[in-house]
Amino acid sequence: MKTEKNSPHLIRNITAALAVLMASCGSVKDPRYFHTYTQSDPGILDPFYSTDVISGRILTMICNGLFAVDHEGKLACDLAESYSFDGTRLSVTLRSGVRFHDGEELTADDVLFSFRRVRDSSNPTSPRRWMFASVADMEKKGRYRITLKLKTPHAVFPYLLTMPGSFILSRNSDFSRRRIIGTGPFRLAEWKQDESILLLRHDAYFRGKPGVEGIEYRIIPEDLTARFEFASGKLDYFEMPFLSSIDPEPGKGRTVDIPELSVHYIALNCSRAPFNDRRFRRALNRAVDGRTIMRSLFPGRFVLSTGPVPPGTGGYAPVSDSVTPFDPAGSRKDIEKLGLHGYRITLLVKADNQAVLTARLVQHFLSSAGLDVAVLPLEWSAMKSRTLRGDFDMAYFTWHADYPEPENFLGPLFHSANIGPGGNRSFFSDHRVDALLDMARRTIDREKRFDIYRRAEGIIRSEAPWIFLWFGGKRVSLSERVHGFEPYRVFTAFKGDGIRLIGR
Repeated sequence: MKTEKNSPHLIRNITAALAVLMASCGSVKDPRYFHTYTQSDPGILDPFYSTDVISGRILTMICNGLFAVDHEGKLACDLAESYSFDGTRLSVTLRSGVRFHDGEELTADDVLFSFRRVRDSSNPTSPRRWMFASVADMEKKGRYRITLKLKTPHAVFPYLLTMPGSFILSRNSDFSRRRIIGTGPFRLAEWKQDESILLLRHDAYFRGKPGVEGIEYRIIPEDLTARFEFASGKLDYFEMPFLSSIDPEPGKGRTVDIPELSVHYIALNCSRAPFNDRRFRRALNRAVDGRTIMRSLFPGRFVLSTGPVPPGTGGYAPVSDSVTPFDPAGSRKDIEKLGLHGYRITLLVKADNQAVLTARLVQHFLSSAGLDVAVLPLEWSAMKSRTLRGDFDMAYFTWHADYPEPENFLGPLFHSANIGPGGNRSFFSDHRVDALLDMARRTIDREKRFDIYRRAEGIIRSEAPWIFLWFGGKRVSLSERVHGFEPYRVFTAFKGDGIRLIGR
């Protein structure tokens, strides 16, 4: 009889259980604060470096941009009182009387300081300089007015200014001491590396005093630990794993679905054989039964992908509402015709139980099509490093929208200029797609731009640089004392200022 005393799964479960006990013994919930968590430390809280969702979520509560994404996923003014934009010239009038956390008033000088800090940096590690690469000049037109002139037309440029990399900071910020001074509804009060982050209310917030006195983020890597902490009343928020569909116990809170704009996919490395052959890529798509995987693992959670752009992204209607048909016999026949029966493929996946299980099912379908598929789980940093340099066959990814515009899914993920670090992890290059995306960038008229996107998306579907899986969202549990929580389409739309705690 096989013993499990050395099983990695058993060891992980024991480790997680110990973590639960340690956390439950050492954590005391302050009833004045909204208690949530994140699975890892943000590392650096600075718009200059922010490229991940974790740091972006926290910076969104500390800072504001000129523009924001509202809860419906639309572009809205934030620190901008009003603006005009003709594609090459953006003129902004700031709100007057907006106060930073240190009491100083926001002026045009702070905006220029924040933008130039990113655009003019000589630091080669700044991953956000591209946001201002199209800006030819920035001018102050008065205490509350600025003008940005672009080198070439850029239809969605205002959307870029909703991203954490363009958040406005006070010139008095001291990043070496983690003194991040923004205008947001909360200020950074305490940061214990790999333990917790405490944000306290900014009473002078220009939209009105937030409904809670503070927000505490605890760093909890394990879903099991977070779930236990929520069930025991020490967290007000729990993000359900994709494999979970269990509602909170009666009296413990409620479940809320958040229709985030995101797409799950398997990137095929189009720069190496045999993935550089469209016939093979299309055969892979027909070999995988995404509907069965989705229904088995995520019942009621996701929607099958019809392409790279989630429906409803900024009002966009995709090129088609049909999915690639599951055709195992046809797929296997095409793979044999290509002389690839038994061909060895490695599928990289983040070392996460949910992702690995999904990859195993993809492995099953591809193996049934006659391929020899190995699943290789890696820590995220190792997986990212390998895929950035093109050292892979296939890799499972999720892309979350930074802003609600189809360009955010098409430009970074498929333009050849963005291969590797820019977001194009499939190393896909097609001069027709590049030309269309460049044209769309110059097209200010929204409907005309959407028509161009649909033409590009049609080519992408046909070329199949991904195995298209599903469009995602997330499901969260909230404690019964939380009120005023609004679902959001993009993570930067959640600032936490509308939350209220009842019966605390």
